[in-house]
Amino acid sequence: MANSCIITFEGLNINRTLTQFAKENIPLYGVNRTGRTCSVEVPYRRSRQTIAILRERCYNILRIEYTGLPRAVEFAKKHFMLPLICIFAVVIMSIASGFCLRIVVDGDFGNDEVAKALSDVGVSIGTNMNRLDLKGVQDRLANELDANYVSVVRKGSVLYVNAVAKKVILPPIDMHAKRNIYASCDGVVTGILCEQGTAVVRVGDAVSKGDLLIEGVRVFNDGTSEEVYALGRVTLSVSVNGFAPFDGTREVTVETGNVFCATGVVLFGKEYVKNCPFENYNVTTEELGLYPLNLRLCRNTYHETQTRRIAATLEECREQLQNQAYDLALKACHFDVKETEYVADTSGVTAILHGEVHIE
Repeated sequence: MANSCIITFEGLNINRTLTQFAKENIPLYGVNRTGRTCSVEVPYRRSRQTIAILRERCYNILRIEYTGLPRAVEFAKKHFMLPLICIFAVVIMSIASGFCLRIVVDGDFGNDEVAKALSDVGVSIGTNMNRLDLKGVQDRLANELDANYVSVVRKGSVLYVNAVAKKVILPPIDMHAKRNIYASCDGVVTGILCEQGTAVVRVGDAVSKGDLLIEGVRVFNDGTSEEVYALGRVTLSVSVNGFAPFDGTREVTVETGNVFCATGVVLFGKEYVKNCPFENYNVTTEELGLYPLNLRLCRNTYHETQTRRIAATLEECREQLQNQAYDLALKACHFDVKETEYVADTSGVTAILHGEVHIE
């Protein structure tokens, strides 16, 4: 039923009470009983009468839940700022279409880079787009980014920016000049494909960065040779390590008991709510959507947390140390990871990332 009230209560002689509801002509749309606990769904207009009967018979009312419009009304009673927020939302909606509420970036440049360039030309979230010269913004943005071209399109309160970088044309390769292929990193040779030139390493050889792999020399059967442009590919098995030390403790996050509540509104994906004063916290959110206004009311409850170190064994810390070691190894990784290996001892955990590099 659209506008109803679900009441959950507990006590004795529930059958007599249900019979009393029937005598009072109170419609029951759903009755669920579990032992001494019972829940009934009644029309919203009869909810007060139902609650009064239950209290008169000394039942313990566990929960009252409304559905449909009554739920929104009860929400408004609990959150006294709702009228102000609604008025604020209506005002915002009336003027929002003329202001930039979101910027969508596409193309060859990053979001931060484009956002900085837009700021330099006077465009940001909140800018009055009715006064914008989009053609002028495109030209100035192209200069700021040194881009090949920039497209700026407005759709409602959203600005779409597509910036394409200038293409770098590489000089032609002189195939008649000598060229050698060198190792770009340390590793072990696992494969060699030599199309032109002479391979100076074999599968299984350990090489260091800068070592010669394929020399740009062609040797003929009569013992003579000539310089050539080396062509081929050498595959190296590579790995990097990351180490996380173990000191006999581990970090845990606990709640301090301090709580902060804030009620706000979410409009066009942007949240208007008072900032939490805690540096670290867990948050739970209650939301109520108002359609077709594209508006959501939210109430955030912040629980302050703090990090402590407590005594722990290596096994209790293993997963945390593995993650730390993996992150450290990944920062030094210049290849696609194919396999991860972990080695643990009393001093800590080492993560070894394995992969391959193709050098051409």
